[in-house]
Amino acid sequence: MERYVAWVLNFDAEEELASPVARKTASAAMTARLASLADRAVGLVAPGDLVVRDGVDARGFVGRAWCPTPSALDRLARAGAEAPIAPSLEILRRANDRAFSAELGQTLPGAALATSRVEVERMVARGGDWLMKRAFGFAGRGRRKVHAGTLVEADARWVDASFREGALQVEPWVECLTDFALHGHLDERGALRLGAPTAQRCDAYGAWQLSELARSDDLSPDEASALTREATAAARALHAIGYHGPFGVDAYRWRDPETSSALFNPRGEINARYSMGWSVGMRGWRP
Repeated sequence: MERYVAWVLNFDAEEELASPVARKTASAAMTARLASLADRAVGLVAPGDLVVRDGVDARGFVGRAWCPTPSALDRLARAGAEAPIAPSLEILRRANDRAFSAELGQTLPGAALATSRVEVERMVARGGDWLMKRAFGFAGRGRRKVHAGTLVEADARWVDASFREGALQVEPWVECLTDFALHGHLDERGALRLGAPTAQRCDAYGAWQLSELARSDDLSPDEASALTREATAAARALHAIGYHGPFGVDAYRWRDPETSSALFNPRGEINARYSMGWSVGMRGWRP
């Protein structure tokens, strides 16, 4: 018999992962956006489930979180939900740090993981526009586009502040044509369950808008194979560091500015948590 779930939908978990001791206070605009995302998580929150808010009694429910950070687990405990078995904060931080994906190898030509402003300046000086990604980011946050040449003062300040979180993923700015994802679940023994590829709609800042199952002709056989290969490799790497739970690999098709041909990046990011398209890709399956 399936039991109902009490959810903590901490969509801003990356803020806690970036600063576990001193969390940033979300702006009114971000608070409103997070609330709207909760209303759109209909595939994740099934009929009979509840979303944990202040004063909610979740006794008898199985506790589950978007990302099981310490504050999320504390909210579940205070609501009386059954505590989930979750990876440690250290494992969550490593799995969701963009450096973790970079360690598996860069998949976009010219991209690199920078650990100093000097490295960033050398890359920017090569020409073209660049996309900087902080160690932790969500909903299009933690990203900055910079132009070729020398970093302007505002960019330099942003880069220096980024290194307080960790290394900086630096990528050539490319025109993204279509976004995709492949979601999965790892149990504590490392058994892997992969879903079906999804096509995603994102805004100009990379924030999620909509997910749907990819059609049979959305991905070529080579692209589908590459995406599955990267998701499987990510799962092995996640299990090796002790992670278990939901995850997803984001991918995208992009336009080569020199040839105008469409190329495929099979691993743009790894998300070691639930994501808005997770239940779509997993066809409603629940752990």
